[in-house]
Amino acid sequence: MKLKKLILVVLTTFITCQLSAQDISHNQSGSFSLNKVYIDLVGKAATLNGDWGLFGGIRAGYNFNENFSLGLIAHGLIPEKIGSSYINQDNRDELHLGYGGVEATYKLTVSDKFLLNGMMMIGAGRADYENLGGDDYFFIVEPGVAFNYRLTDWFGLGYSLNYRFSSGVNYADFSNASFSGLSTDLSFKFGF
Repeated sequence: MKLKKLILVVLTTFITCQLSAQDISHNQSGSFSLNKVYIDLVGKAATLNGDWGLFGGIRAGYNFNENFSLGLIAHGLIPEKIGSSYINQDNRDELHLGYGGVEATYKLTVSDKFLLNGMMMIGAGRADYENLGGDDYFFIVEPGVAFNYRLTDWFGLGYSLNYRFSSGVNYADFSNASFSGLSTDLSFKFGF
């Protein structure tokens, strides 16, 4: 059963690819320059209360130079049942969870097609149950590393591994550990 869940999470992550725009384009002199503005569509699988949850998200920002960018990112839990222990089960209250913040990225150009990124997101999250009422806001820090592949001058694919640290969670039976954990995402990257 756990293998089926893992396969489903991996396949879903790959299907909901992230597109991000930390893309390299050729200029007239034959050297490379980054597109200044980027927008990524993000599909994320993340540990959530001891199991896996699926998130959809978007990232947008500005490349200050070939090595540093700063942007905003937001993720929301997709309320679908994956397996028997997934947080949103039939006949149970549905959890709404979202988080986002400011993300700083350092990019290392490996080749004209590959980029290696180190990222740090600092922000906040919010959780509530649909029927229980009340809500909770908490602090999030999410460092990560990404591998990006440039397909064209304006489009690429990215895969990242992150670890989400949560602090200040005090809602229902959740704790900081409930919303902290490993995550992986796939993104479609667009550069302008």
